[in-house]
Amino acid sequence: MKAKVFLSCGQSRESDEAGIAAKVADGIRELGFDCYIAVAEQSLLGLRENIFYQLNTADYFVFIDFKRERLDVARANIHRGSLFSHQELAVASFLQIPALVLQEDGVNPLDGMSGAIQGNATPFSDRQHIASIVAEQLRQRLERNEWSTQTHNALTLHLPPQSFSDALQPQGGLLRHFQVSVRNNHWRRHALECFAYLEAAEDLLAARRIQLETIEFKWAGSTLPSVRIGPVASRRFDAFQFTHTNPINLGFKLFTDSTEFCPRLERSCKYKLTFVVVSQNFEPARKSFILQFGHTLDSIGFEEDE
Repeated sequence: MKAKVFLSCGQSRESDEAGIAAKVADGIRELGFDCYIAVAEQSLLGLRENIFYQLNTADYFVFIDFKRERLDVARANIHRGSLFSHQELAVASFLQIPALVLQEDGVNPLDGMSGAIQGNATPFSDRQHIASIVAEQLRQRLERNEWSTQTHNALTLHLPPQSFSDALQPQGGLLRHFQVSVRNNHWRRHALECFAYLEAAEDLLAARRIQLETIEFKWAGSTLPSVRIGPVASRRFDAFQFTHTNPINLGFKLFTDSTEFCPRLERSCKYKLTFVVVSQNFEPARKSFILQFGHTLDSIGFEEDE
């Protein structure tokens, strides 16, 4: 999974900036990153679904501050920077995304967010060389192990190598637990306050959706409803369980004191189960799985939905 770089730079239609941005993005991708080129959004929906989402899931931020109109008639070489890019820089700063800041000669060095965050901007004078400058700056960060291409600011769900385990219960009897593993793909960032939920359940043979309540699932090896997942680490939660003596009896480990909140999957069937994990500092992660079972333990099948 590649790290994603959010590229923020002016793309004035009256200039060559859009072409320069494309070349910079190509150089970033050649180094092994994914790259998202920010474009101006004209609606709140576009900001929320594109710019804000891409920023919140970005691993790194590259900010290129092209000069705009002159600020002071008496000082011919003092210009303001790109307003929209400075707004993106402000959000990236709030999200604590590691940033590479470059500023064209002539831009007021204390203008906008550049002065506020003291970004130690790298100056440049020739726009045609900016792609190679960015590539070299990123290459140096990779060599110093400050940035990495093998990271991603996201949680992912998947089946562990051994998707079930048998455990003896205190009151007697064996339960077969099936689990889902949640991986934190970021190399430095801890995932905080992670909660697991069954978001949707569908009876595939009857073609019907099953009504669900929002209720926390239990994490394996924990008595708390939420856990921390370390960088490049995984935690498992209990998806469901069967008793050895009655495999038709599908059960769940939930944080509830009422059976009213338990999912109603009461007969041997084929189900599509969609789990979601929400975190304090990561985007929600979801994945669907197929559960099929009959009257024996050997009939139970649990696999990721393609």
